[in-house]
Amino acid sequence: MYNFRKNKKGFTLIELMVVVAIIGVLALLGLRLYTGQQDKAKNAIVKANAGTIQTLIQAELADRPVTDIDTPDKLSSVVFANAGIYNPVTGNAQTTCPASEDAAVAGEVWVTYSNNVFTINGRNTNDNGNVYDNPLTARK
Repeated sequence: MYNFRKNKKGFTLIELMVVVAIIGVLALLGLRLYTGQQDKAKNAIVKANAGTIQTLIQAELADRPVTDIDTPDKLSSVVFANAGIYNPVTGNAQTTCPASEDAAVAGEVWVTYSNNVFTINGRNTNDNGNVYDNPLTARK
């Protein structure tokens, strides 16, 4: 009598399905971690943009009176237009200052002026808060 079992080599269907399931689970975990890293990287860009704006405001305050940059329109034309910052969410250059914190969209840097202090922060890339818990400041 012939024994066919000895000559058959390979994997069973169950073994292949288990391997495919394991690979699928690992791929999903990797994708989830990758997405989280992208958000962290974009938020780091927003923080860098806020730091750039803070430095530019401080430099302008050394050369100009506060009244030259104390409104969003003046900040837009003097600071933001020449800052060269880009919104990491949209990829577009940010050349204007939002009128208020609430007017800023995801990835934008916003500045407010009150009581001789400029408050600088950026909108989180998920649009659910700001990138800094304690905003940056600039003053004369």
